[in-house]
Amino acid sequence: MHTPTTPENPAHDGIHHVKLPVSDLERSTDWYCTVLGARRVTELDHRRPDGTLFAVILDVPGLPARLELRLDPRTAGALKDYDFLTLSVADRGVLDAWAARLDARGIRHSPPVVAMVGWLLVVPDPDGLRLRFYTTQPHGLGESAVEFASPWLGTGPVAEAAEDGSNSTVSTVCAVARLSALPGQEDEVRSLMGSVAEATRQEDGCLEYRVHRAKEAPRTFVVYESWSSPEALAAHHKTAHMDRFKKSAAALVDWPPQAELLTPEA
Repeated sequence: MHTPTTPENPAHDGIHHVKLPVSDLERSTDWYCTVLGARRVTELDHRRPDGTLFAVILDVPGLPARLELRLDPRTAGALKDYDFLTLSVADRGVLDAWAARLDARGIRHSPPVVAMVGWLLVVPDPDGLRLRFYTTQPHGLGESAVEFASPWLGTGPVAEAAEDGSNSTVSTVCAVARLSALPGQEDEVRSLMGSVAEATRQEDGCLEYRVHRAKEAPRTFVVYESWSSPEALAAHHKTAHMDRFKKSAAALVDWPPQAELLTPEA
């Protein structure tokens, strides 16, 4: 809709485009094309005079403006877990259809969340920025059902009383674990770790769970994990998939793994 021009209110014609920071243009372009069915408008690729690509433009079905992915690793890292873009879907049935689509493509997402008004599905992109799907139809469950404690529902920092009576902000919990596959068991361990990672990312409170392999020591696997609270991490270790992992891994790796909690410094 065209905005009338007045001396106090110069006209504009709505949103021109939406811009998201990314750390890897090709990776994020593939991700948004896979998840949203977007099409890269290659004739609008942004390049510097030396030919360096620094932005990609996407046409996204259902989005009234184009989506720009701008190469900006520092900003993408600083804004991890922030929800820039929320897309509207009709109701819980459509939300479940999106979840099934994502599952079929191996895309990590939240479970359906009871948000303030409707149901919510959260999908972290490769940099951890959160794409969200929100139902226009209210869930009708009332305020008491809203999942304020869900790590997928951004409600701002949570304050709790410290031992000295002051308020402190609850921090996420991060940890690193290392385990070494026994000779000849590398493929088994890689498969096992993949299954564990897939199940763990669906847990309430899991913010990130990534399995890496040491470049100079290919038998060594390194897991980086981030949780919304100590309680979420503790609950993770009591899950059925972690119990199965412990029983299976005992014969495949040097047991026990080396694990340590991390303390944020800067």
